[in-house]
Amino acid sequence: MKKISLIAALSLLPIASFAEETKTLNPRFFVEYGVSLYSNSSTEIKFDGEKAGEADTSEFNGGGTAYIGVDFNGIQLGIAPEYAESDTEELLGLNIRAVVPFMDGNIQPYVSAELGFANMEYNDGGIKFDDTAFAYGIGAGVKYSFNDNMNIKFGLEYHSMNFETDIEGFEYETDMSGFAFISSIGYRF
Repeated sequence: MKKISLIAALSLLPIASFAEETKTLNPRFFVEYGVSLYSNSSTEIKFDGEKAGEADTSEFNGGGTAYIGVDFNGIQLGIAPEYAESDTEELLGLNIRAVVPFMDGNIQPYVSAELGFANMEYNDGGIKFDDTAFAYGIGAGVKYSFNDNMNIKFGLEYHSMNFETDIEGFEYETDMSGFAFISSIGYRF
């Protein structure tokens, strides 16, 4: 019976230590705005599983993305709304984003992950569709904190989303993916 009591007491130690840590998490709201300094991305188009075309959409100084959420002593959980528009397509997305630093201090390496959904309306005069797709992204970089409130980040991120729809009996698929070198500035309240 003593062994069972000892095992039960020892098994509660991680819960007690986690409860102690959660008291010191100190949640704070944050806002962040990031821009793509360079992106190397492509769009692949398929009809009925056969590749029908590919477009290289690599660019310098691409669009920006705003993030808002809660910062728990450096660990950020937030949402990232996204909007892009061109002559043929309109893209609206919403991602949940997590950023986890590796160490404390003014300079912190980090990893990031995003999960979400994107909606694309496409119309090039011949092909027209409206589809919602699962989107995801991963990344890594370095964060530099000027003080307790302001920071900048530089990182490399990979994003992907795949749209599939049926157009007049044909399966149409658009796969958008690529890497981006990003920079962002953030503020914790």
